[in-house]
Amino acid sequence: MKSMGFLEKKLAPFGEKVAAQRHLKALREGVLMAMPLVLIGSIFTLIGSFPVKEWTQWLAAHGQLDVWFNRLANNSFGLIALLTCFGIAYRLAQSYDVDGPSAGVLAVGSFLVCTPSIQTKDGVAGIPYNQLGGKGLFTAIVVAMIATEIYRLFIQKDFTIKMPKNVPEVVGKSFAALVPGTVILLLFGIVAKILEATGVGSLNMLLAVIVGTPLALIGSTLPGTFVAVLLNSVFWFCGVNGGQVVGSVMNPIWLQLADENRLALQAGQALPNIITAPFMDLFVYMGGGGATIGLAICLMFLSKSKEYKMLGKVSGIPALFNINTAILFSFPTVLNPIMIIPFICTPLINAVVCYSAMSMGLVPYTTGVALPWTTPPIMGGFLATGSWKGAVLQLILICISIAIYYPFFRAADRAHLKAELDSDSEVENK
Repeated sequence: MKSMGFLEKKLAPFGEKVAAQRHLKALREGVLMAMPLVLIGSIFTLIGSFPVKEWTQWLAAHGQLDVWFNRLANNSFGLIALLTCFGIAYRLAQSYDVDGPSAGVLAVGSFLVCTPSIQTKDGVAGIPYNQLGGKGLFTAIVVAMIATEIYRLFIQKDFTIKMPKNVPEVVGKSFAALVPGTVILLLFGIVAKILEATGVGSLNMLLAVIVGTPLALIGSTLPGTFVAVLLNSVFWFCGVNGGQVVGSVMNPIWLQLADENRLALQAGQALPNIITAPFMDLFVYMGGGGATIGLAICLMFLSKSKEYKMLGKVSGIPALFNINTAILFSFPTVLNPIMIIPFICTPLINAVVCYSAMSMGLVPYTTGVALPWTTPPIMGGFLATGSWKGAVLQLILICISIAIYYPFFRAADRAHLKAELDSDSEVENK
């Protein structure tokens, strides 16, 4: 088939190159460096804003514990942009074989220079939490990459202050960062001053219009999500990690949308976004890439082929935690023409069903709590939405996945069983 040849020979190598591109790789790994605090902050958000009126009233009545939990969340999840800035710069510098910590520190300093400050009535200046969280994410990404590129050019061109060889390495690297660091901070300071003087306001505002608006339209709408899910499935089908290719671009958007929901929840306002990181991880991609949880259940309980029965035992439990590597490469679904239809259609249908249920008010929006993508169904749906309706929606999506995958699984299982019986007959005849 020409289409299969195109997927295997053209698209798969392209996807591998995109996944390995140093800036996208640094972006992906930089966001992951921030995830521990994001997940911890999500726990504090969940506890402090759990959607049970009696609970939140009890917290408020006992030493303003709700405010205390919000403070914990703001100093963890609320710092995602600051942490991502350091992480991206650190990883990008490492890819150039230059000092990662120095690049990270300079990037964070530059990010703070570009972040608009606030001032109290007493004249005390500070930086608002929301600029260090989701709202500052695009600025953090851009600043981290530009600052690191400037830093590594100075280091690689040897335009630095050199210290004697007997000076400790850490001290030497600190002095080596002085010249590029001065240039980087001056550059972003000038940019910030120009934007302020021209009435634009800040780099945050500029990037929010130029980059944030179009990407948000893609990431927060159903058609845009369709494109992202389709590309993710196609790359996975080709054997390329679709999460690394598509997620490098989309995950920062979905995390920002999740953080907007978190802040709205803290403020007692209506949640603004249906599509968020938990929406994608826990509802659309149930069972992993291709939403293969239905296929995993078929393998576990409906297989007649000996090999598939064994595969079901091996892959079933990991699939409940959205880990489907065994299914992708052992069933396989990768480059298997029989499985391309359910592999692409299932997550797309999940997205439509989930979006429709939330937009019609049948299921609450995800609250902004960023759960690990390995959170199992039922539990994940309940915690992500704060409602039993989220768990029921996940059960419905599991049934849909089974219904879509079953005809294709059955055909593959019958063919595999016939091949096993024929092989056994040949052995007996010998």
